Amino acid sequence: MFNKVLIVGCGLIGSSILRGLYSTKISKNILVFEKSKKNILKIKRIKSNIKFLKNLNNQITDVDFVIICTPMSEYKKIIPKLNKNLNSKCLITDVGSTKINIIYFQIKLVLIFFY
Repeated sequence: MFNKVLIVGCGLIGSSILRGLYSTKISKNILVFEKSKKNILKIKRIKSNIKFLKNLNNQITDVDFVIICTPMSEYKKIIPKLNKNLNSKCLITDVGSTKINIIYFQIKLVLIFFY
């Protein structure tokens, strides 16, 4: 069980994951970062105790588990923000289908971090 779970992007796949998290009670607190007002309105119909974030800043420092459910083209914007604000024990996963571009991008981030 996780104390706080963050879902980044709550379209079709993200909202399905959200429903699963909520129904299994795998987390005490569920945070959602979503830009689409249309999707936010749909999510609010699921349950009202979901906390919506306007940005990925210091509000996510105590998140235990992150699920990235955005188009892969958004990863270059999201990953640096997550790296900056999450603690080192947080688990991160994604629902993207290809990994080679992301692996390359993350390796570049790691190299920059160490230099």
